[in-house]
Amino acid sequence: MGKRSGRNQHEGNSLRWSSAFKILFLLIVIAGITLVGIAMAYAVTAISQSPAIDPKNIRSAISETSVVRDKNGDNVEQLVQNEFSEWVPIKRMPDYLLDAAVAIEDQRFYEHHGVDFRRLVSATLRNLQSMDFSQGGSTITMQVAKNLYTSPVKSYARKFQDIYYAFQLESNLSKKQILEAYLNSAAFSKGTKGVEAASKTFFDKDVSDLTLAEAAMIVGITNRPSEYTPFNAVPIEESDDLDTIEFSLVPAESIGAEATERDKELGDALAEKELIDPFEHSQIASGVLVARKAVANPASKKRQELILHKMNSLGMIDESTMKEAINEDIHLDLGSHTTKGISSYYVDAVKDEVLDILKEKGYKKDEAQKILYNGGLVIDTPLDLNVQKILEEKVSQNSFFPGRHTNKKGIIQPQVGITIMDHHTGEVVAIVGGRGIGGNNILNRAKNPRQPGSSIKPIGPYLALLNKGGTAGDVYRDLPRPGGWPKNSTGYQGWATVRNLIRNSSNVGAYLVGKGLAPGEDEAAQMMIDNLEKMQISSLVLPDDQKKYPNIDTMKYNDVNLASLTLGGMTVGISPLEMAGAFSTFPNGGKFIKPTFIDKITDKSGKVIYENPKEEVEITSPQNAYIMTSMLESVVKSGTGTYANFSGMHIAGKTGTTNRKRDSWFVGFTPYYTGAVWIGNDDNTPLWDYSRMAANLWRSIMRDVHKDLDDKNFDEPEDGLYKKYIPVSGYTEIFAEGTSPKGLKNLYRNVPPKPKEEDKDKDKDKDKDKDKDKQNGNSNSQSSKGGNKGGQQGGNNGN
Repeated sequence: MGKRSGRNQHEGNSLRWSSAFKILFLLIVIAGITLVGIAMAYAVTAISQSPAIDPKNIRSAISETSVVRDKNGDNVEQLVQNEFSEWVPIKRMPDYLLDAAVAIEDQRFYEHHGVDFRRLVSATLRNLQSMDFSQGGSTITMQVAKNLYTSPVKSYARKFQDIYYAFQLESNLSKKQILEAYLNSAAFSKGTKGVEAASKTFFDKDVSDLTLAEAAMIVGITNRPSEYTPFNAVPIEESDDLDTIEFSLVPAESIGAEATERDKELGDALAEKELIDPFEHSQIASGVLVARKAVANPASKKRQELILHKMNSLGMIDESTMKEAINEDIHLDLGSHTTKGISSYYVDAVKDEVLDILKEKGYKKDEAQKILYNGGLVIDTPLDLNVQKILEEKVSQNSFFPGRHTNKKGIIQPQVGITIMDHHTGEVVAIVGGRGIGGNNILNRAKNPRQPGSSIKPIGPYLALLNKGGTAGDVYRDLPRPGGWPKNSTGYQGWATVRNLIRNSSNVGAYLVGKGLAPGEDEAAQMMIDNLEKMQISSLVLPDDQKKYPNIDTMKYNDVNLASLTLGGMTVGISPLEMAGAFSTFPNGGKFIKPTFIDKITDKSGKVIYENPKEEVEITSPQNAYIMTSMLESVVKSGTGTYANFSGMHIAGKTGTTNRKRDSWFVGFTPYYTGAVWIGNDDNTPLWDYSRMAANLWRSIMRDVHKDLDDKNFDEPEDGLYKKYIPVSGYTEIFAEGTSPKGLKNLYRNVPPKPKEEDKDKDKDKDKDKDKDKQNGNSNSQSSKGGNKGGQQGGNNGN
């Protein structure tokens, strides 16, 4: 009994253990099934919330930095906002670059179908053990999914989405296409995405020119970009040779540093050596940027060597090739995203115009911004770098800006705004919006309106007169007016033709011409406004413009008056850009083309999404345009614009100054280009030499621009013109057929009457008396002599 009892007890214990094991196993199975169920439910939820993708059109999902090109198709600037990315086809990537990526990121890339389950399970178990997500287990395909469709946030939901998208990618794309997408979308530190951007950023070369050593270093960055970046930025020491070190300009805020006096001194030294442009110099001076030396990062080198060893172990390279690459001296050569030596004013204007075009196509503001910077646009412009560099060089010379000083904001004064355009096409070939500073959407004075003064006269009263049937030979009374307004600063001519009025920039004449356009002043003003609006002068202030100008009482202060439209005393003014556009009407045969900075925009797929139509609007007849051009030639040859004249080129144009010497203008053209130059102080204080400054600068710029161009006449209409001699004035005038000069008889009022015979006898008696006085030594003769001298001086001063 005892033995049996013991056996039963043993069997009972075994049964209990067996039951417990079964229960435990069952619980584990249930827990496993539950976990799998939960995981599956979690996965289904994550996948169901995943937006649909178009894997066959993968390139559309890859951000690409847009590029601005000049008239020759050369890159001027990559529009880098937050990151620099440039697409490169896989056929331009070296084979060893592709091998390096596979070796370090996904050794079984060519074997799996999007997910390497062995690697994924191993990484998941390690993550569960450590209770973090440090082990990724992602394949290259999954990384493409993360880069393009999900996010860098680490979570199991994102991992399920990556897997889901990876299967879609593998089902629709070849391995070659997936690898191409990966290498164009991965982050490579320092704000770069894609191997082409990385190659240009770190080695200033195309990816196809990378050595094996350089390729391995670049590929190694993607695992931890901030840790494996090829260089670190450190302070520049006084012993460093600025001509030989590699340096970069970094935002002071991004490195938690405040600009010091040493940083500003470095900025001055770099600018003096022309290693940075004026805008970069101003950014350093204001403490926004600091210059730092680029030194090689040891961690990056260590990572590179790991990759080379892996490539060797996988049979991708032999040992001697590996050692050669490891021993290669890596030379950092930091590339630039912009063309050196020019300010960013032109590209700023290009960006503004692109955004306007995209908005017109129906994109919202934020959408347009994203496309502009990350849409991979190729923006072809008419920028002429030779002309642009002439502008940059001229505005850097203080000799053109007498009275130089610095305002309270530390900005050099006087300032300048210049536009040069091809009037045959409306294309702006060069622009500068300031000096001593470089743009970046700060105040662009070439696009900023200022009062135009007398430079408005050709596009204001005189254009309206010709359009109404008036002529360059019409006569007006150029003498002081009752009440003393307006006054001439260039003297008075008496009765004078329109040609002579504009040649001498008569304020009285311009006012009378404008006033005579219509019976009422408002009607006359409207005639001029109509022309200005056709030439797209956007800064007119009209009584109903309260929404446009909320800070101006537009009912009280507006431009519907003769002072604004005939003398240029406008409420807001006109920009140099729009002045150039308006004047370009005359050398273009009376047709206006809106000034443009863009010829064509192409998207990343090569499709042209915009081409500038360069539409012409007829403002006046070709005959009137030629007559106006001829009158403006007189201004330059013998009038107020002689300081703009230079030999070997036909030139026409008009000066402009404003009250209290605040603005100096010259707007003129040759048979090739139209140019507008404005000079003034930002705070509207008086200029030191306002009458000549703009004309002097215009002449110096245009003389260099036209250095290799042949002189030729302005285009003259084949018919519709005739010539007629103007008596008294003594020159032959040009007229449009069907018109004739008015008021010519008034010119005779300027001719002094011939003396009568009895007056001649009296003069002879006076001469005899003077001779007697001289012989007698009469002291009165000395008094009379002095009186005559004084009279002559007074007369000369009056002329």
